[in-house]
Amino acid sequence: MLHRATPAGVAALRELLGVPQQSTVVLYAPTYRDYSRSQHLPLDLERLGRALGPEFFLLTRAHFAYRAPLNRTPLPRVLDVTGYPSVEELFLVSDALVTDYSSLMFDFVTLDRPIVILDDDREAYEAARGTYFDLRSCPPGAVARNEDELIDIFTTGHWRGSRSAQLRSAFRTRFCPYDDGHAAERVVRRVFLGDSGSAPAPTGRNLPAQRVRGAEFAPAGASRLR
Repeated sequence: MLHRATPAGVAALRELLGVPQQSTVVLYAPTYRDYSRSQHLPLDLERLGRALGPEFFLLTRAHFAYRAPLNRTPLPRVLDVTGYPSVEELFLVSDALVTDYSSLMFDFVTLDRPIVILDDDREAYEAARGTYFDLRSCPPGAVARNEDELIDIFTTGHWRGSRSAQLRSAFRTRFCPYDDGHAAERVVRRVFLGDSGSAPAPTGRNLPAQRVRGAEFAPAGASRLR
């Protein structure tokens, strides 16, 4: 889906969600915390929205285990999409992802769009759940330790600067070198069909969805959006 999307399809999905077409959309999607029964809420979304300004539109998506939205009251330019059925479609309408230790980063990075990591509780998270690697040693983009640093990363433009692009490229090279839209096809052909010659070879480069040519993208969530 991420590689078949077209600009027209993404625009249709933004319209479906009620997101202004010219807005810079940031998806905030934190993961689950083992060490706390209550939902981790490190951001004042109202303050964040004011700091980013009218150019930005914020989508918030809580982890499914909490069954509750991140923003409990309506806010300007903030839309909770916790109940939206397709996170891939949310990826496509978003210009950037803010997350923490969520595996969503490994999928979103294939779009080659900016990612900002918010790891305000890293020590507690690692003590309770553990991690496979030190995220700060190989982040997919800029890293903020608190709300103030997150705001600074966006207001200064660091979130989409050259250093963030370099980090994102290194992350993709390390973790996602085969994610070009044909990875599953290559596995099926080689493992189940014994055929490795007819599947497209890994390109080593994952193009952003808005520059991929292909079939028109039809938002699957159109009939399910509440």
